[in-house]
Amino acid sequence: MAANVSEQDRWIHSQAMLDAPSARETDRGCGLGKLLGACPAMREVFERITRVAPTAVSVLITGESGTGKELVAETIHSLSGRHDEPFVAVNCGAIPATLVEAELFGYERGSFTGAIRSQAGYFERAGRGTLFLDEAAEMPLDMQVKLLRALESRSICRVGGDRQIALQARVIAATNRRIADAVSQNHLRADLLYRLAVFHIEMPPLRLRGADVDLLARHFVERLNAVEGTSKRISLDSVNYLHDHRWPGNVRELYNTIQRAFILCDSELDLRRATTYGLQLDSAARDDEAVTFRPGMSLSAVERIVITETLRSCAGNKTRAAAVLGISLKTLYNRLNEYRALDS
Repeated sequence: MAANVSEQDRWIHSQAMLDAPSARETDRGCGLGKLLGACPAMREVFERITRVAPTAVSVLITGESGTGKELVAETIHSLSGRHDEPFVAVNCGAIPATLVEAELFGYERGSFTGAIRSQAGYFERAGRGTLFLDEAAEMPLDMQVKLLRALESRSICRVGGDRQIALQARVIAATNRRIADAVSQNHLRADLLYRLAVFHIEMPPLRLRGADVDLLARHFVERLNAVEGTSKRISLDSVNYLHDHRWPGNVRELYNTIQRAFILCDSELDLRRATTYGLQLDSAARDDEAVTFRPGMSLSAVERIVITETLRSCAGNKTRAAAVLGISLKTLYNRLNEYRALDS
């Protein structure tokens, strides 16, 4: 008798189907690995991935939150000679500053309070595969120095240890900050930037990808239909909405909106009704909700205003604000902590 498929297994299977372009889409030249797109900007991304994948150089992927930077890293890994080795992803912004070194390099038993046994770090776990450092610009500056030394010497040492361990993994990093801003605002060391960005790939925001929004929406609906055994479709008004909305959360926001609309409908998806929490950052604000930006303001100051006002409009709900902004909850907390430190 066949074993019953658990809900978790079913969810994992559904995510895999939603990630991978269909054979039809691949045949049309609209996909590469788990990436999907046909606009000139995405074709340029595909070309750069194809060029760099067979090499061993470090890659820096930049782009707004939700554009698919981790999928780019996975695609590079899958097209490389390391595809049978581990792909290890770590969100540098989600690790407490005091634990970053131990998490990346590992630690020996007794090296600090709570270290009851030795532990391999992310570099060791990646082995000969690929280590993906997401939100690399959120890493503490003192740790960036140690990371730079490790990349240059191609060796690491566990915290509390004295044995040098050869670094064999390929490193791919990503950040949602603009490179120039990350360096000028002291979030990313210039010397580490040069080491990470041997090859650079910029992911375009969804609002600049033209008809790709239709392609992605159809892909998500088709995959959901395949998983659920349904034949739902996008309404005509929703097709118009796909192009009217600017998708500040990019592909992540589109995917979440499609999922909500899919759940809410019987036959036709209504994307307007499923808009994230009923909030639209690009919609015309009421006069009493307008936010003014002065010419000459720094991007960091503008970012702070946008985050602060979005949080206010969400009545202080950080989870909701992060979803509207298209960033992770951890990133939102990091920004708020930065603001508190500056104000103190």
